[in-house]
Amino acid sequence: MLVKIGTRRSKLAVAQALEAKQKLLDSFPNLSIEIVKIKTSGDKYANANLAEIGGKGLFIKDEAESRNVYDMHSCLESFPQQATIATSSIRRKVQLLNVRPDLNIISLRGNVTTRLQNQSFDGIILAEAGLIRLEKHHLITEVLPQKVMLSAVGQGAVCIQCRRNDVKIIDLLEKINNNMSFIRVKSERSFMKTVNGSCFTPLAALAEYVNGNMLHLCCMLASGKNIYFTERTSFIEDAEKMGMDAGLELKSKCL
Repeated sequence: MLVKIGTRRSKLAVAQALEAKQKLLDSFPNLSIEIVKIKTSGDKYANANLAEIGGKGLFIKDEAESRNVYDMHSCLESFPQQATIATSSIRRKVQLLNVRPDLNIISLRGNVTTRLQNQSFDGIILAEAGLIRLEKHHLITEVLPQKVMLSAVGQGAVCIQCRRNDVKIIDLLEKINNNMSFIRVKSERSFMKTVNGSCFTPLAALAEYVNGNMLHLCCMLASGKNIYFTERTSFIEDAEKMGMDAGLELKSKCL
């Protein structure tokens, strides 16, 4: 059986596709798997602001990326007043300015390697998961704590999309699905869906297991200069309901 995995052309996207390929081969050694590199809308407009050109799912709509780290300076506290920090994320910008309002935040697009080669800033924030997958974790100088930088919904998790009615592929994917991660992401995505989040919505969510059968969810939503946080704990069976409840609470505060 031939299985084709579509992926963006960036090194990180390809690394994640290869990871998925290996998971499938570990469970189904007789499969024949081909990696197909696709140029998406986000790649075509690499110099544009994501919020201005695509809204939700910009990098995946043409195809039918758990923590944040600093690079360059040794830690956040060591940056001088009005230091320039690069990030492509409005979520990171909002949370950074919440703890260091003096910082000058600039937008930076491109793949991880390109961003790291840019020298026009004092520091850069990237996802730890991406650096680990690219074997560049040695470049990490500080892992930001949750109280400073809550991660994006599904940060670090790899989602594999397939055709809704492709039963054979669905059966294959169910065999390699990490159900524990799946439950965490469901809770986080439920929060995002409730607040109608997109790439230009400053929101964050992180679900973590507590005592095996419980899930603790931390969420953030910003509106204007105001930033709101909430957290709650529930049984894993109520993961989605907990996310929706958190979303309703923060959504009401932003009205």
